[in-house]
Amino acid sequence: TSSLASGVTTIGLFVNWRGGEEPQTFIQRNVSRWEANAVTDVFFHLSIRDPAGIGGLERFPPLGVNTFKFLLGYRGVQARAAGINCIDDADLFAGFEQIAKMGGGARAMVHAENGDIAGFLGDRFRATGRNDFQVWNESRPGFVEAEAMRRSVYLAKVLGCPVYFPHTTIAEGVEIAIDARAHGQDVVVETCPQYLTHTSEEPIPLFRQQPTLGNVNPPLRYWRDVEALWSGLRSRVVQTVGSDCASTTRQEKGSDMWKTVMGLGNTSNMILPVLLSEGVNKGRLTMPEVVEIACHNPARIFNLHPRKGEVTVGADADLVIVDLNRKVLITPSLLQSRCDWTIYDGWEMRGWPVATIKQGEVVAQEGRVLAKPGTGRFLPRN
Repeated sequence: TSSLASGVTTIGLFVNWRGGEEPQTFIQRNVSRWEANAVTDVFFHLSIRDPAGIGGLERFPPLGVNTFKFLLGYRGVQARAAGINCIDDADLFAGFEQIAKMGGGARAMVHAENGDIAGFLGDRFRATGRNDFQVWNESRPGFVEAEAMRRSVYLAKVLGCPVYFPHTTIAEGVEIAIDARAHGQDVVVETCPQYLTHTSEEPIPLFRQQPTLGNVNPPLRYWRDVEALWSGLRSRVVQTVGSDCASTTRQEKGSDMWKTVMGLGNTSNMILPVLLSEGVNKGRLTMPEVVEIACHNPARIFNLHPRKGEVTVGADADLVIVDLNRKVLITPSLLQSRCDWTIYDGWEMRGWPVATIKQGEVVAQEGRVLAKPGTGRFLPRN
């Protein structure tokens, strides 16, 4: 609901796969749950939470799912709390090998962090008793992300596997993509609104009050990374902006930095506002570039084009009307999420979506959602 009010008509949802279940049953169960309740359309990414789920990935494209996320960055107490069993290089190789053979737009997605080093540093910092906000970035520094990106790019090149890096946080990620594409590789880099606006070097009051609210993988970085990511968007090296949405309450986040649930809250409702306010209205992007980043590129990359991402005969007529001069003060209640906090609390954004049109019908206007639950559809990809 909150996403629709903020101009999002279609969501790429990660469904957690551990193996051991019939794929058709697994996908149908998730489709049924979505279509019974949702107001936005959805397509699925398979999020592989256990090495046991890597065998037999070729069973999913016939079910309309052909993007597969490999979680490299998880070891230790936080991974166990999230129910994630670590994936090693052999698992990554086996997955890439299968995806390369699929063709048809199939793509690997990699959460790029070296889990061994992050786990080692995390244990070291945890032993000191530190529980502050900055310790999370210090325990998972930028080179941990860069190393995993480079390793994944190399294996993808060996196997001929297209690869997508969600939630990229580092300036070096832009350089890695430039180099890979110069050598003919199909490499896509995404970032998120939080990595375009927040850093670990200037903690917002919320992170000082409750440090666990700032726990996210990969962590918030530095201003040099923020500016490099904006530059990457302008130069079309960074091609998409996702959300890495993790809608949690303050109570669920708790007080233990090392065991807390991950994520910076519901950020899907801030993609377009950030691109408008911090992008267009601050001279970093043009409106045509925002359309490319937020609409055309994701539809093309994830095999939804021309049904999505295009204003053309036969497309879904999904449109968003924005007011570039509208000033909005952000509060948790304004964003209409179960998440009772937001990293943008107190920010004044200039530029705001005022109406959302889905399949030719006005489904949200002036923050009011008009669509009925159950109108969201699953979009299988061939």
